Amino acid sequence: MKIKAIRAIERHQMLHPGDTVLAALSGGADSMALLHVLYELKEEYNINIIAAHFNHGIRGEEAKRDEDFCVEVCKSLGVELFVGFADIPALAKEKGIGVEECGRKERYAFFERTAPEAKIATAHTLSDCVETFLFNLARGASLKGLGSIPPVRDNIIRPLIYCSRDDIEKYCNDNSIAFVTDSTNLSDEYTRNSIRHNIVPQLKKINPSFDSAFERCLCNLREDEELLDVLSLSVLENAKTENGWLAENLNTVHPSLKRRAVAKIIEEVTAEKPQAHHIEAVCDILSNGGSTQIVNAVSLCVYNGVLAREEIEAEEWEQAFILGTNFLPYETVISSFYDKNDKINIQKFNKQLLAKAIDYDKIKGVLIFSSIKPGDKIRPKGRGVTKQLRRIFNENHIPPSHRNRISVLRDECGVVWVSGVGVDERVSADENTERFLLFETVGERQI
Repeated sequence: MKIKAIRAIERHQMLHPGDTVLAALSGGADSMALLHVLYELKEEYNINIIAAHFNHGIRGEEAKRDEDFCVEVCKSLGVELFVGFADIPALAKEKGIGVEECGRKERYAFFERTAPEAKIATAHTLSDCVETFLFNLARGASLKGLGSIPPVRDNIIRPLIYCSRDDIEKYCNDNSIAFVTDSTNLSDEYTRNSIRHNIVPQLKKINPSFDSAFERCLCNLREDEELLDVLSLSVLENAKTENGWLAENLNTVHPSLKRRAVAKIIEEVTAEKPQAHHIEAVCDILSNGGSTQIVNAVSLCVYNGVLAREEIEAEEWEQAFILGTNFLPYETVISSFYDKNDKINIQKFNKQLLAKAIDYDKIKGVLIFSSIKPGDKIRPKGRGVTKQLRRIFNENHIPPSHRNRISVLRDECGVVWVSGVGVDERVSADENTERFLLFETVGERQI
């Protein structure tokens, strides 16, 4: 295993004399092997080793056991250890993302805060690459996705990227390296575990030398990806003009390079990684003209043979409220009325719906839908803070040209409800509410 680690370090120039390397330490076999092999190589490469352990707040006493184990191991080696903690399930719920994704983001953010100038060494292995490849394959990934986990990404290095899980276990056994086992790794509830326990063994039955065969395949895929990426940069350079990119230049290259160039354009104008349907939509207007909305409510259009960002500011508008279906300029809002004494309808309510309901009797005067107006503000129910709508739109990266598309409901006292934001506390329903008003939006997605 150590020879494979050195091969990865040398091939990808991971370490240089004087580097500080932060080893991401979970306490499992992979991370313990990583820590020990770096410790063995520290004199050879003249590097300084520190470690970091992140507690995700998921496994209770077992997680505390892992943390204590890492503390003792680092103390015995004389390696400085930094420990972080976050309640990942709560954070994931708050941010509206998956637990695994949230945990990864918070973990890497902790590593960066701990040692911003260091190289971060993670214990990803060839076996992890197999699982990632198969996961991405099942989702219809491009060549880049099939390249799986890169050996080096920015300041993140992966010295064990050519080592299989069998290599890791043998190294730990041969060197009497203790480690802990994460009980969640034994369950097929997580997709990666299911791939590891059910799919990979079948592939190894087909080819007992699957690990080495997969490594060759992965190296070829990565090299092809690197070449195509360089070529797509050349395509962009040739197509670039003062106001955008020449559609003709993009249309005359190979479809693979065209899609890659378009992906880079989308990322440049939105600062977000594009999804496949965004790329296909832009490729379509390059061939047929027109415009398409992509990430962060940004639109690209082809005009006079040039692909560019479409900067069209929505006009101000106003429309009377009606009970039922409101066909507004940029979306449809369906309003529903419920009476507390209407036992049939009120049974449809739950706590989540109640939190989004308006107390009809708290409304002052006539209700009107409109675009945002200067000075509009809202105090979302349960947030304990009043904010200007423009500030909320800024925080949610809604461009000024798009803000008039967002529906605002108001009465004579001010804002009552905002699409994508919610109900103002002034008119929110509570346990004393007799008559309820609920909204459902259809069409354009807002904040």
